[in-house]
Amino acid sequence: MIQRVQLFPLNFYKKEKFNGSDGKMSFRLGKTEIEEGEEKKMILRGTVWEGPFCYDVTPTEKMETKDFEFSDDGICQAMDWFNEKSSEYNK
Repeated sequence: MIQRVQLFPLNFYKKEKFNGSDGKMSFRLGKTEIEEGEEKKMILRGTVWEGPFCYDVTPTEKMETKDFEFSDDGICQAMDWFNEKSSEYNK
């Protein structure tokens, strides 16, 4: 189970992405910019996939992604989603 203290503070995600794993499931959390009309908006994008391979060599069709608000609440929501998906991958 992933706990909040394992994920970095919000400022970390302004410049870096975080990769981790929980059992068979690997995950990544990082900032992404999306366009909403004429404006760009920062979001957190969570990605999960079954290991053992790293993000860069895993085919995208074997990954699931979900977007979250770029905030501390968004990190907590991503953590909840990671834990939900982990229970599916680690049956």
